[in-house]
Amino acid sequence: MPELPDLAVMAKNIEKRLKDHTLKALTLHIDRKASVDEKTFQKTLVGHKVKSVYREGKELRFEIGKEILGLHLMLHGELKLVKKDEEVKFPILQLDFGKDHLYLTDWQKQAASTLNPEKTTVPDALEIKGKEFGELLNKKKSDIKTVLLDQKSIRGIGNAYADEILYDSGISPHSIANTIPADIVKKLWLSMQTVLKDAIDQITKADPDRLTGENRDFMKVHLPKTDRTEKGEAIIVDKKGSRKSYYVESQEVYK
Repeated sequence: MPELPDLAVMAKNIEKRLKDHTLKALTLHIDRKASVDEKTFQKTLVGHKVKSVYREGKELRFEIGKEILGLHLMLHGELKLVKKDEEVKFPILQLDFGKDHLYLTDWQKQAASTLNPEKTTVPDALEIKGKEFGELLNKKKSDIKTVLLDQKSIRGIGNAYADEILYDSGISPHSIANTIPADIVKKLWLSMQTVLKDAIDQITKADPDRLTGENRDFMKVHLPKTDRTEKGEAIIVDKKGSRKSYYVESQEVYK
């Protein structure tokens, strides 16, 4: 699943390709995860220009005319920008801009499209202030990784980057959030900012035209294909449900 850095790069590149282009037609191929029907999407969006494309938490937002189209890729969704009449598999939503067609695809049919998504007061991982972050953790009795992943507490972070942030800050994913000392919470907040911003830079440099998918080549501990970090540390892998956590023994446990 694409996370905050991937989506930030996608949004920038899609905007570069589609800004000021007029939406000529729209086809809703699968409506099970759509907030409105095809006719409502068409009536509201078709005939208007794309003003901007941006990331909102773990979703993408398309400002089209005076309305907002929200897309959530979920676990296996992808965005594909192709030329007219080019075949695309597993289409969910199709946006036609003349020669260029943008598809939301998903073989699991879980990717969602929303017209004018509701605004949220939940802070974004790259916008939350250090003090606010500390106050948030003080209220949480669950493990720190669960808090970082909870989109109702803080938006944008997924499993892979939660591991990277905790590794960078030296905190075990099994630490209880409200037991982490204030100075370590500050370190965690700084790691969150640094890791996510650095990932955006890394992805931009490696894949300057990326429109979909993930780039994890630069990660330091979330490494499914190896059992050691570049420093030679043994990577511990814990499984909780369908989610795996990657960390090393030196990461401190706070309980």
